[in-house]
Amino acid sequence: MKKASVLKRFSAILIDGVLFAGLFWVVRNPGVQFLSIVYETILISQWGGYTVGKKIMGIRVVNTAGGKVDWVKAFVRSISKILSGLALCLGYFWAIWDPETQTWHDKLADTYVVEG
Repeated sequence: MKKASVLKRFSAILIDGVLFAGLFWVVRNPGVQFLSIVYETILISQWGGYTVGKKIMGIRVVNTAGGKVDWVKAFVRSISKILSGLALCLGYFWAIWDPETQTWHDKLADTYVVEG
């Protein structure tokens, strides 16, 4: 299992972020944040570990055994991104020096982001 680079992960986040920024601009409702959690939970658990951004970048989320992520772990991972974003996004930057390239939300959900 080859772990995805931090650059690819960041690029996938930007792509997904642009999708939701566009949606927020059209809808102009703070509930879009809730939709992003639903979006990620459903896609990660039902679309082979991909979001649109991850699919474009050729990376995906897997469980620690390398298999499919169930909806519970996908939800835990999605909701935990709030924690990763606190304190100047330290939870996201954690992947830079973590030996397994895991963010805080990956650690909480027992997931990896890998090539493929």
